[in-house]
Amino acid sequence: MALTREIIGQRLAQARHHAGLTQQHVAAYLDLKREQVSYIETGQRPIDIPTLQRLADLYGYELSYFLQEDPMPESEISPTVIAAFRTAHITSKDLETIRWVKRFTMNLDSLNRLLEENGE
Repeated sequence: MALTREIIGQRLAQARHHAGLTQQHVAAYLDLKREQVSYIETGQRPIDIPTLQRLADLYGYELSYFLQEDPMPESEISPTVIAAFRTAHITSKDLETIRWVKRFTMNLDSLNRLLEENGE
């Protein structure tokens, strides 16, 4: 199956749901209108790589998850980093902090896996 904007959008929507965020949260975080987030998630508009990376970090997923051509089995779809937080009164600054923490944790996990592979 060829990778399309629709597939990327579906994966983004699914990841957003797993993260417990609304389109309005993401729109505020990206400084976009909610409708623009909807257009991206439905594949009506493209998303650039830096923005996709920001969302991958925010959702706790590797960028490659959104860019691989072959879809993953439903049972294997899960974020790399899971964090619990309340979303009732979350701000864009809160989301930036969450993104940073998840990216840091993902990087730390990658380093630990490399050390284990090298027997250290």
